[in-house]
Amino acid sequence: MDARFDRYAHPTHARDTYAFGVTDHGAQSFVCRGGRHVSAAGPVMVLDPDDPHDGRSAVRDGDRYRMLHLGEAHVRDAWGDAAPGAAGPPLFAAPVVDDPAPARAGARPHAAVAGNAPRPAGAPATAAAEAGFAGQAPLTRWFTHTYGITPAAYRTA
Repeated sequence: MDARFDRYAHPTHARDTYAFGVTDHGAQSFVCRGGRHVSAAGPVMVLDPDDPHDGRSAVRDGDRYRMLHLGEAHVRDAWGDAAPGAAGPPLFAAPVVDDPAPARAGARPHAAVAGNAPRPAGAPATAAAEAGFAGQAPLTRWFTHTYGITPAAYRTA
């Protein structure tokens, strides 16, 4: 996921995957694991599966960040290469870490899934049908629950 936000604030949500992220511009602020955290360029965000979190820009001119969402099996396979002996959540004590290991752990799975990235679709109803949803409304509900933002807001972010 590649996103830029100025005034939008993600409501609290969680995913069933690991999320590895980097901030490219600005800084973002989020509540996770009982505390408020700020991620600017440099450190890596690491969210474990089912980590409830929100998100908003921490600076006036907004933020831009990239997140890679990976299932536990992908992370377990990659993590064995980056840090033998470490497996299962939580990978890190804090969701913002200044450690190159998360980048190494995410590099191999990212290469594997990059070829399967979603392609731009036409009409929302067509995209929903191609993705296996009964219609646009179920796709919108799933997308909003999963990513904390509607597909239309994501498209224009």
